[in-house]
Amino acid sequence: MKQTVIAAAIALLAVIFAIQNSGDVDINFLFWHITTSKALLLIIVLIAGIATGLLVSASRMMKKNTAMKSANKKISELEKNISDVTNKKYN
Repeated sequence: MKQTVIAAAIALLAVIFAIQNSGDVDINFLFWHITTSKALLLIIVLIAGIATGLLVSASRMMKKNTAMKSANKKISELEKNISDVTNKKYN
């Protein structure tokens, strides 16, 4: 919930900034020359930042899920071993 509120606040600030800065800006990168509005540039950069954050988060989540599955498998094996030892002891 806290992350949603923060994301909404950032989006609102970005929209306010975009509305107040609607002038054109020239962008030169290597062989490209583009003229676009500051608002469009801000939206593109914001989306790129969000996408980058999501990719980094997804990578971390996948690593944590893999570690969790491995730990759960090890726990299951240990519980089975304990059960086998207990059954042998009392049989």
